[in-house]
Amino acid sequence: MTGQVLPHSDPDEPIFTTCGPDGASIRCRVCGAVDEIASDEMPSMAGYGEDTYTRCTRCGSVETTDPIFGWRATPATWPPHPDQP
Repeated sequence: MTGQVLPHSDPDEPIFTTCGPDGASIRCRVCGAVDEIASDEMPSMAGYGEDTYTRCTRCGSVETTDPIFGWRATPATWPPHPDQP
């Protein structure tokens, strides 16, 4: 299945995986984009710890973590639906 991207459908599985011969690249399992991510950490709104997010800049899929809710995956719809007038 080289060259194909399997649709991400299980919200309990990570959206992002490592890829490449040395494992240094990050691939979105939803749209297949490689190293097209935005990621950041910030002080948690809970008052302790940190909140983090990783977002695919191509499809908009997001993984977040925080001290209260833990890890969450929010896959985007892919392929995107065309806007209907």
